[in-house]
Amino acid sequence: MKRFNFPLDRVRRWRLEQLNVEELKLQQLRAELESLAASKRLIQDELTGTQRQVLGQTCMQASELETLDSYRLHIRGRIRELENREWERGTKIVEQRAKVVEARRQFELLEQLRKKSFGAWKTAVDKEQEDLAAELFLARPKTMR
Repeated sequence: MKRFNFPLDRVRRWRLEQLNVEELKLQQLRAELESLAASKRLIQDELTGTQRQVLGQTCMQASELETLDSYRLHIRGRIRELENREWERGTKIVEQRAKVVEARRQFELLEQLRKKSFGAWKTAVDKEQEDLAAELFLARPKTMR
């Protein structure tokens, strides 16, 4: 009986590595998107806190309101920048998902071929063992049967 050998096993392992790399890239993009969202929330919370602090004063000067308005405009610009980066990451995530799906499809195709090949090998091995058992049974002296 010869050992099971799948001729495309190296290719199958390489496809698995490709799939793992593509999934890792997707995880990194998701982490970047989450980081951008966290940064945006932090900046928005900072703006809200500053507005409460300035507007909560009993007495304020016009220059403080001007400064607050300039700060608010600056923060809105930063938020727009973060939202643009979030949108870009979202687009890249969609593209990366397609790559992961394709890599998974290519790996699973080879995995199915391997399973089919293994099934055929197993059937041949079982038949070989059955034939050998039958030969041994027939080769025994009649008194032992």
